[in-house]
Amino acid sequence: MKIILSPAKLMDIKSSINVTNVTEPIFIEKTKKLHEKLKKCSPKKLQNLMHISPKLAQENWERNQIWSENPAENEGLQAILAFKGEVFRGLQIESISEENHEYVTQNVRILSGLYGILQPWDFIMPYRLEMGTSFGIGTKKSLYETWKNDVTNYLNSMMEQDEILLNLASKEYSQAIDRKKLKSNLIDVDFKDEKNGKLQSIMVYFKHARGSMARFCIENSIQTLEEVKTYNKDNYLFSEELSTENHLVFIR
Repeated sequence: MKIILSPAKLMDIKSSINVTNVTEPIFIEKTKKLHEKLKKCSPKKLQNLMHISPKLAQENWERNQIWSENPAENEGLQAILAFKGEVFRGLQIESISEENHEYVTQNVRILSGLYGILQPWDFIMPYRLEMGTSFGIGTKKSLYETWKNDVTNYLNSMMEQDEILLNLASKEYSQAIDRKKLKSNLIDVDFKDEKNGKLQSIMVYFKHARGSMARFCIENSIQTLEEVKTYNKDNYLFSEELSTENHLVFIR
């Protein structure tokens, strides 16, 4: 079984642990081409392109000017440690035991607008380029067009026929995978909370649960769908009634 996650907008290259595993992003040459175009964008253009505030646009323009595909030790961090959003707060990777690092290495991947797909220990610098952005290279008009074939072919190359791909990424990012060409079984996961007598997907809880489920899989070396269904953290329980073959629903 493999697991895919979304990245986070919030990044920080400070870490409380020192992980010696360091790898290079798989599609770094295409990343460099994307960045060359991104670097030429003014703060105002970034503001309009990414629908962000002038302050964030200036901050990311400055990031783009110093970005490097080969960051120095004090300029970057492994991807799975650098992202700090709600999913990664649920994952709490810094407290994962060393004996579980091999599972992380082999089974966890992070989709990315700038890098296409990241291995957990890929050494990267802070950036902002969401997958839904209308930005591409050459004749490609969007990041979906830019990355879909590469991401799908890579996943096919690393997975066995009919192996499970557990989708703990957002819809925005998982759309970068061509489901029709994927040879593995892509399993979507929903987390719903009962509120005012109705089951709802509350985004902050949803995101946290995605990270928590990833951690559950890592700590227990999960390999099968039946094992995934035993997830019961934070009072979530699997709902047989609401789930389908390729869509698991957990409720609380």
